[in-house]
Amino acid sequence: MKSIPSLLQLRRQLKQQQHRAFVILSGSYSWQCTLLKDLWTDSESLLWIGETEKNIQTVIQANLTTIEHTRISDLLGQETDSVIVDAQAGLSANTLGIASGMIRAGGVFILLTPEVDRWSTLPNPDNQRFLNSPYQIEDANPYFTQHLIQQWQKESKTPAIWLHETENKAANTPFMIPKALQNTLNVNTKTSPPSLPTEDQIEAIQAIDSVAFGHRKRPLVLSADRGRGKSSVLGLAAIHCLIEGKSHIVITASRLEQAKVAFTQATQALVALQATLPITTITQQTGRIAFELKGQSKCFEFIAPDQLIIDATTADILMVDEAAHLPTPMLTELLKQHHRMVFATTLHGYEGSGRGFELRFKETLNQRTPDWKNLHLNTPIRWAKNDPLEAAINHALFLDMEDHNTPLLDHPPASTLIDPNIELTEIPATTLLTDKLQFHTLFRLLVQAHYQTSPNDLQLLLSAPNLKIVVAKQHEQLIGVVLCVEEGKIMPTTKRAHGHLVPQLLVKHYALSDFLMLSSWRIMRIAVHPQVQREGIGKQLLNYVRHLATQHRIDYLSSSFGAQKNLLPFWFEQGYQPVHVGVKRDKSSGSHNMVVTKALTPMAQQAIASIQRAFQTQFPHLLMESLPHFSAPMVVEVLKTFRFKSSPPYLEEAVNHFRLGQRVYESVSGQLWEWSIRHGHLLALAPEKEQTVWCDKVLKKQSWAKVAQQHKLAGRKAVETALITLLTNTPLSIKKSSCTKVESIPDYSRFQFI
Repeated sequence: MKSIPSLLQLRRQLKQQQHRAFVILSGSYSWQCTLLKDLWTDSESLLWIGETEKNIQTVIQANLTTIEHTRISDLLGQETDSVIVDAQAGLSANTLGIASGMIRAGGVFILLTPEVDRWSTLPNPDNQRFLNSPYQIEDANPYFTQHLIQQWQKESKTPAIWLHETENKAANTPFMIPKALQNTLNVNTKTSPPSLPTEDQIEAIQAIDSVAFGHRKRPLVLSADRGRGKSSVLGLAAIHCLIEGKSHIVITASRLEQAKVAFTQATQALVALQATLPITTITQQTGRIAFELKGQSKCFEFIAPDQLIIDATTADILMVDEAAHLPTPMLTELLKQHHRMVFATTLHGYEGSGRGFELRFKETLNQRTPDWKNLHLNTPIRWAKNDPLEAAINHALFLDMEDHNTPLLDHPPASTLIDPNIELTEIPATTLLTDKLQFHTLFRLLVQAHYQTSPNDLQLLLSAPNLKIVVAKQHEQLIGVVLCVEEGKIMPTTKRAHGHLVPQLLVKHYALSDFLMLSSWRIMRIAVHPQVQREGIGKQLLNYVRHLATQHRIDYLSSSFGAQKNLLPFWFEQGYQPVHVGVKRDKSSGSHNMVVTKALTPMAQQAIASIQRAFQTQFPHLLMESLPHFSAPMVVEVLKTFRFKSSPPYLEEAVNHFRLGQRVYESVSGQLWEWSIRHGHLLALAPEKEQTVWCDKVLKKQSWAKVAQQHKLAGRKAVETALITLLTNTPLSIKKSSCTKVESIPDYSRFQFI
């Protein structure tokens, strides 16, 4: 097959073969409307992403739904017959990923663009979010659009079906099928929908059966790309487990609509079973299915996740659909409260918490339920194998990289200390367009290293003019990358400027408004190949960034990240100082956001010293009021960065009296608190368990009962014993040598920029 008479004929053929297609219409809006006319029937659903022209309703006969591309994640887990996106209204990588997964077999994803030459240089409105003021949309690089054009041209391995107004002016003009798609879209073939359940699904149902009837605290993680039927599995397995003896199964998701497929499949399974079993249906709707079997009540229902946190269910099994769309702390809390759980999710990173599920929540599973199981569904059920649309989108967004693991190095060094020949360099974004292998490797490193990496980050790399890309290579192989974004140089009189995260955050909390005028590079991401981690590559990358920043006369470096106990020592050892901790936890990681800075010029040194003093004063109060989940090891790491002129002798005396049992806690709690703030380096010498008890009681001022309960201690006396044990086993600074003065931070509170 070399050509197809019309788009309508293409749709008929797609339905026959259970495939979907990616179609790009490049030309004027009036021409595009001509081709779209009569392409759908009244009974079909069509999703239009972006604004529609007033006359579009008269052109398209389908059941049309419009939505802004910024709200597309609300539709995760839902289905539609086709999707239309107007590229001129804004095109994001995440939108492409989410929308393509919603389309049923026989459907088309239609992208409306201007003629290619114009589109390749036309500003993409969606790039506005990557730009720090005063950059305008015209300043954004057009390389993301050019990357997509490269991936989808007819010579590509994963092309789109591309119609150009200059070549296909009439709606009934036959169009050519790209060579790579000719075998797939063969007019002589017919594909039947796969028999359900598939072998993958049967295996998944059996795995859920093991969760339900096997040992407790062995949750199942069911992962799959879109269209593999993981939501269907939940519904089928729920009915199976209820028939086999369970009474109450709950499913949860960020919205009921995301669990709709599970209830549809459960309903169909129940109807089929009624032919052979004495089942009496009581309720049968999306959100709740209740029935009786041999006099026993059975129920499969939806309960919102926040309601489950408030009032934990006693259900036999809790299923979480679209799990990566829920905040990681919420998933952790659900895991604490329920002993038989199934998590179904997609791991492509465009869901709510992105790869926070993969890189953070699985760590929680390892700690709390080390016997958890993992199962991945491969066989598509909503469309046939080798689907042209899936191939085109996944390849363009790098979603087809197998398991996202970074390939092994061809020549891994024994140690960078033995083989220090590492090349550090800044590369322009244009290099990523021309060197696809390097682009793939770089993006793999970012995906594997950071929980927030999503397809939109690929767009960021190619679009942001204020982004610096610094890489480390060894033996011509990419082993590390740092991304930096330019910030600062804002007039103090300016209203809230777009972007400039760190300068504006610090001025809001601690700094004088003149601080906005200083120039900064914020380190957004840092990733090192797993084979050469802990070999000093990250340190060398940061040193090189400092070198480049100094050459560009940048005033200070900064970074903002989710605080983890293994991250803080790395940053602090490189001379970065903590200057802010956010009181809200990040939904992706469950971590509190931390900002660190490193001054490069005398003016920045003075300004940041003033900020540090303010943070040093405020942080202990945040621990008592707003940071209940900030772990003791991280608290201690922050305290170690604090500097004081000296330690008053009365503090050592009070601590010693408490240690020897000469004074009760209530008479020295203030002195113990103050001593802790000044001696993080001594607290760091204690075991983590003792640090945690000390932190919860002395620094966070939690009640005796709460501390005892959290640490499984026998009341106040056991907590006091733990506190005294820490002091007894720690080389306290009551020794004369430890009371020496530490370099003080000058008081720059009156500092003004000139």
